[in-house]
Amino acid sequence: MSAVSKSVRSALVLALGLGAAGQALAHGESIRGAGAGSINTMGAAILEDRAFGFRWDQRNYTTFTDQQMVDFRVRGEDVHQHEREDAYFFSFGFPVNEDLDINFLFQYNNFQGFKDNGDAYAINCFDPNGDGTVENPSTSCISPTKESPGFGDTLVTGRYRFYNDGTHQVASVFGLIIPTGNIRNRTDNGELIGTHNQPGGGGTAYQMGFAYTGHLSEKIAMDAGLIWRFYEQGAKQFRPGNSYQVDLAVSYDHHGKFTPTLELNGIFAQQDIENDEIKKNSGGDTVYLSPGLSYHVNKNQSVYANFWKPIYQNLDGIQNDEAWRFSIGWGYGFSSH
Repeated sequence: MSAVSKSVRSALVLALGLGAAGQALAHGESIRGAGAGSINTMGAAILEDRAFGFRWDQRNYTTFTDQQMVDFRVRGEDVHQHEREDAYFFSFGFPVNEDLDINFLFQYNNFQGFKDNGDAYAINCFDPNGDGTVENPSTSCISPTKESPGFGDTLVTGRYRFYNDGTHQVASVFGLIIPTGNIRNRTDNGELIGTHNQPGGGGTAYQMGFAYTGHLSEKIAMDAGLIWRFYEQGAKQFRPGNSYQVDLAVSYDHHGKFTPTLELNGIFAQQDIENDEIKKNSGGDTVYLSPGLSYHVNKNQSVYANFWKPIYQNLDGIQNDEAWRFSIGWGYGFSSH
């Protein structure tokens, strides 16, 4: 491995948010990054010293009009939407030995621009007689909420590297999502917001998988990961659908300061369950093309930016497509060398 690649790894391995998640946790995904130069893909390069990082992710969605929300209600469809999510992460990690590391990730989430046609306020407005039909198909019945902010759940992630020949590395990944987040936000009309749009999920979750880091040449590095995620029931008898995520990243270290990266990130989620019933307007598959760029300030520090664009979306039922997202971050890796 080249000296440049070593400095990239030591400066980036945690800066890129190993194990990050933006209520991501309730949406069936974790944003993860580590390894030789990837931003979203978890690699198998183990931390050589303590490291910490900060990261901001923003997701933007296409939205339905108020009239479309009314039409969905007339058809008996319970539909909610929001315009944007902002997630802010702080991560701290350390090596246990040369082949094992642990990372803790803390997050603050904010969902913004809600509209709901199926909460208590909306139903009482659409159906003032309470007979199960829509007597008042007015757009004024759509329930708006400005935002749902708060601290999210805590994610603990570990990696054990069981293969390393100097060029190729493979590690097993294990993780625990601890329900430390806020689950008590209310709509602008005073109703408790659904768990899927709370900053926290209220339930424990587990993740496991494999990660790979290797060099295709002296300048080109590759990271890959496969992560499965399993959820227990959380607040208000809500359980996110189990999911898996597949990531592949290629980075080119063309000189000492900048590392461009191109990634494919795929998220495949089952439908959610609430009150022992499947939520038909949930779950689905999304694949992103994610170009990014890292700048190595020095041997310990890096900053990076990444743009995600969905190139394939197959969502179950009636849901908002994700339009695009971006990530910006900074990280610092201590060095004893």
